[in-house]
Amino acid sequence: MKIILIGKGAILFNIAQLILNKKKGLDIVKIYWDSNNNSSSDLYYLKNLKNNIKVQNLKNINLIKNINILKKKKFDYLLSINNTQIFENTFLNNFKDKIINYHYSLIPSYKGLHSCTKVILKQEKITGISWHYVTRNIDNGKVIFRKKIKIDTRDNAAQLISKLNNLCLKNFFNFLNNLKKNITLKNSSNIKDFKLKLKSRKYSKISLNMNCKKIFSIFKAFSYYPFNSPLPRITIQLDKIREIKNISMSSSSRIHFKRYIKLDKKKFLIRSLDKKYIVVEIY
Repeated sequence: MKIILIGKGAILFNIAQLILNKKKGLDIVKIYWDSNNNSSSDLYYLKNLKNNIKVQNLKNINLIKNINILKKKKFDYLLSINNTQIFENTFLNNFKDKIINYHYSLIPSYKGLHSCTKVILKQEKITGISWHYVTRNIDNGKVIFRKKIKIDTRDNAAQLISKLNNLCLKNFFNFLNNLKKNITLKNSSNIKDFKLKLKSRKYSKISLNMNCKKIFSIFKAFSYYPFNSPLPRITIQLDKIREIKNISMSSSSRIHFKRYIKLDKKKFLIRSLDKKYIVVEIY
């Protein structure tokens, strides 16, 4: 099976390395590196990937010249892995049923970007990975492979992504077996999703009227520590609107205050709706 990879980051690097090491009848025709908004860690993986195989930086896969180049290459599938580029209709029409995407949720639930943030916000107990055919509607194609995982309530978005990527690597050849056998899976009737409107900052605001579990779920959903977050910082209304750096449970048992206590210049002690005490560290 001849494949082309497009995407970036650790997961693309690790899948490429897995194919190069294991082979199993697979041949990487080419790797396109999604060069939109690369972080320092992305560039680290790009540099190391180039040591083993030819990689081309690409900002727009949909350009006619890129489509024409791909037409001349004999490949069975293009795997989109951690790829931010949207395949336009012209591209999809030229390579029908050949484009497959790796996604961080159990499709058809939680489609689009930042799906790990979504599942943590909704305090889901289960999530997983999906490989699906790419169609005109985002994350709406037939699912080839799914695998579930329990969500650890201590994990932030970055930690959950890391666990999902490990799950992906362990099951990569199981996905390929389904692909070879032309297997597609039925969708669950219980579809969950919502639009994460980041500009309004609706979901990244912590209120003193929330319970402790809700406060921590918002913080973990928007935290990508130890990496830089691609999402807005979490805010809270104290003496003024503050951007939160970290939150933790307090061992103190302070009862006599109305809304919050200022511990120092960058730390506040607040009491949540369920009367639990939380230390908020601001930037």
